[in-house]
Amino acid sequence: MDEKSSTPDTNNPDIEAHVLRFENLDQRESPYRPIDMMLERFERKRYAVLGRPAEQKGEATPLDNVDAFNITYLKVEPGKGLATHGHPTPEAFFVMRGTWRITMGPNSEQETIMKPFDIISVPPNEMHGAEVIGEETGWMMTINAGHGGAKLFWPPDLVNELRDMGANVSDVEMPGESLKA
Repeated sequence: MDEKSSTPDTNNPDIEAHVLRFENLDQRESPYRPIDMMLERFERKRYAVLGRPAEQKGEATPLDNVDAFNITYLKVEPGKGLATHGHPTPEAFFVMRGTWRITMGPNSEQETIMKPFDIISVPPNEMHGAEVIGEETGWMMTINAGHGGAKLFWPPDLVNELRDMGANVSDVEMPGESLKA
């Protein structure tokens, strides 16, 4: 704004168009549901905060126009989390609230416990998962390379569990193999 009037300064962008207030986070709730969310233990809320324009409702905003990376917030109840999965891009998990168990490896061979303001960098193609442990609802920020979400791949036991409950998993990728008939 110009100091002498309430007229917007057209030479500078409106800073508020680039801001997402936490109180307005529900406007960014993502309709995208990775396949693990078909199972109750992996139910969570996902908020596409920066980037991921395909996951947005309504008109595009400057928050959608980020090319180099994307940020998602996850809200997860105790005892729930993200199934083991992988993708060809790196990912960072930043714990905002709660206590989380983060696993790495195809069979979750490695694990670490993370608390608020801890961060972990997951290399590309590394299988990883997360679970909220303790009594408090967990919040986590995920930061991924690229404008949108990466193609996910899942371990065979998860895909088989989903298939056994009647889910269509014919297009799901798993490392090193294809499930298409």
